[in-house]
Amino acid sequence: ATEHRKRGFPEDWMSRTYSEASIGNGAMAILAGIVSQMLEDRLGHIGPFQGAIALTVLALLMVLPWEENYGENKDDKDHSLYHQFSEGWGTTLSNSHIWRIGMTQALSEGAMYTFVFMWVPTMLSMDPPGGLPTGCVFSAMMMAITIGGMIYPPV
Repeated sequence: ATEHRKRGFPEDWMSRTYSEASIGNGAMAILAGIVSQMLEDRLGHIGPFQGAIALTVLALLMVLPWEENYGENKDDKDHSLYHQFSEGWGTTLSNSHIWRIGMTQALSEGAMYTFVFMWVPTMLSMDPPGGLPTGCVFSAMMMAITIGGMIYPPV
């Protein structure tokens, strides 16, 4: 949001930017599932992990020259990590809205990560003939999430 405002973009573009970023994330997740399946088919179970190593190195090379966005600069305040943490914690404790949003987010993330860790073992326990194409299943789930995100705003 700070970079958006710093570059002088209109405020009404913000929601569209977030929406398009979400759709882009979904598209990348779908592509990741397909590529992972192809790597597993070609290189075995270790293939997706080898692909992840290559992409991590590529991401590192892309991030190194990246200019950091530190948000809005307020010269009259202490910017130490301790000060930021204590100020954030104090605001969280004093405002019940922040507490409730945090709890909602934590519970949602907990449910999602339980699913993330359990879907493969659960499906493998069904012993499908020919094995489980995990990359294809992942892509199908990401496609469902992306389509849901695309049709949610008009509904």
